[in-house]
Amino acid sequence: MRDLNREPRSYELLTILSPEVPEEEIPGQIDRIEGYVSAAGGNIQVTQRESPWGRRRLAYPIRHAGRDLRDGLYTLFQVDLPPSRIGEVERELKLNPLIMRYLLTHFVAQPIDPRAVEDAEFAAEDAAAEAYAASQAEAAQAAEPASTATQPSVQPTSPEPSESLAGATPTASEEDEETAVPTEDPAAEPSEPVEDATEIDETTETAPSDDNSDNPTED
Repeated sequence: MRDLNREPRSYELLTILSPEVPEEEIPGQIDRIEGYVSAAGGNIQVTQRESPWGRRRLAYPIRHAGRDLRDGLYTLFQVDLPPSRIGEVERELKLNPLIMRYLLTHFVAQPIDPRAVEDAEFAAEDAAAEAYAASQAEAAQAAEPASTATQPSVQPTSPEPSESLAGATPTASEEDEETAVPTEDPAAEPSEPVEDATEIDETTETAPSDDNSDNPTED
């Protein structure tokens, strides 16, 4: 015959209380569940009802007391309990009208490697940094088309001539063009030389004078 009085083993007990339990009554309900374990010869090692436990959204509605509930009050217990007394605890949990669900599993403590924890933290930080950089890049790309779309387009306009320029004085370059002396083209034909006026006068014959006084008279 098997000996049912074996040494206590470690278990995890997860309970979900109805969200209709008032906040001030939650500690009393937790003490009541711990009493179930103590009455069965067990010991409570850890009780967790803070984050990530506490009030949480259910994955799907649970029908309880004629209503579909979407929230629940989670509490996690780590207990040492003789295997032969598990049935007593489960019976009390089923009779409690405020407990919607419960789960009792064997718990084996795993040694924690500090190096593995550190690597996991570094990996989580790198993943968070990459996600942040990707979100910033997407935000910049989304903002760039919006800024170009809101910027008004400016049509280039040709400058109109100013009326004040009509009477403006010519510039130095314009005066140089007007007063510039044309240069001779070496390829042009040379012009005929002009005869000297003095040579023409010397070659001109003088007409005889009609004055008789210049000529002597014959006696």
